Order: sequence, then structure tokens, then C-alpha cells
Amino acid sequence: MQQTQSNESKSFPIAFSDVFGDPNVGVFSYANEKIAVLPAGVSGKKLKAYKDALAVEPYSVGIAESRLIGIYLVGNSNGLLAPHIAAEVELQRLESTGLSVQVVDDRYTALGNLIVCNDYGAIVDPRLRPTTVQQIEKTLGVPAVKATIAGLPNVGALTVASNKGALISPMANEAEQKAFSAGLGVPVETGTVNSGVPFPKAGVVANSKGAVVGALTIGGELITISNIFQGD
Repeated sequence: MQQTQSNESKSFPIAFSDVFGDPNVGVFSYANEKIAVLPAGVSGKKLKAYKDALAVEPYSVGIAESRLIGIYLVGNSNGLLAPHIAAEVELQRLESTGLSVQVVDDRYTALGNLIVCNDYGAIVDPRLRPTTVQQIEKTLGVPAVKATIAGLPNVGALTVASNKGALISPMANEAEQKAFSAGLGVPVETGTVNSGVPFPKAGVVANSKGAVVGALTIGGELITISNIFQGD
């Protein structure tokens, strides 16, 4: 399923999509202001859909021979963070994007679930080692703070952010919303994806130019996503 909805006044394209038939686009793909990364084996048509919606160059690659790009990969316009289980050929492919790639040697490998970031800040899983947090700050060029949402440490799964806004799980209380807004330097709004899923990362891939949302996204969710990521 593929269609694109554009906001006429501000031209913020939102594409409804899936990856290999799965609406959890944020699990299978990643994007920032410069690139989009999708799994090896996706069609040229799918790559073009991401390029059209996000206005960036798309790349296809596996991470640890997996299709779960959004689970393992995270970053911003300054660099990418990849888990130590990524193969050398995969790292070389990521480096071909022109961004610096830092391999994170931590016991936790699902970096996309543990870190949420943009070009202004990063919020990370408190279980990550201090040396890992230092790596994150150096590679991304932003300050990183540790936090949880409703007592859950996997902040990357519970939030998705761009340089214009962040969508956070409805499980987040008001204090947590304010803390994430301060840490990421953008407005924060609560919302679900794919017809009620409270893990925003799973159903949205966004940058300041557009967004790709899961094919099961419903009207109310789409309004929230459009408002928060469209920005001013």
C-alpha cells in the first residue's frame, strides 16, 4: 500500500507505507535530515517512495544480517551509531552515505530502541554504560541525557523525533514530556501509531521535510503526526 498525503499550505508530505508488508515502518527503516536507510532487498519503488516523502537519498543495507534497520541503527545529521554485531561489509555500506559511523561496543545492541535523538540533543536508556553515552555525544555532536518513560528504559521505542518535533508514547506523564522537550530542543506531543500502538517509533519515520507512516495509521493519529512534525 502506498499513497502520499501533502499539506497544501506548508507542503509537508506524509506517505502511508509498509516494509515487506509490515506497517511498522520505524522498525524496518531509519531516516535523518540527510539519508534514509531501508533493509537490503527492498524494491526500487519503495526506495523512491521514501526519497519522495523525506527528500533525502535512500540506501538499502542489512544490519547484523537483519531487516530490522530501525531497531539497530540510530543517528542524526552528524553521524550514525551501529551495534558491534554489524558486519564489516554492512558498516562500509553505511559509511558510503557520507556520514561518520561509530560502532557501539555495549551489551545492548538494539540502539534504535534505546536512543532517541535529533540534531539538538539525545535521550538515552539509563542502562547504557557511561563510555557508551560519551560515544553517543561525540558521534552525534549533541548532549545526551538518561531518562525513562513510565519507568521503561527503552526511550527510543517510545519516542520518535525530528528537528521540528517529537511524538512520545501516551504513557509519558507531563513531567516526562517536558523533560524530553527540553532534552531534544523541540515541542513534544503524545500519540499512538498504526491504530493505537503506544510505541511511536514503530509507526513513524520522519525528518523536517516529511514523514513515512505505517499503513494502519488512522485519522486522529495522522493529524497529531502532521501537526508535531510539520512544526511552525
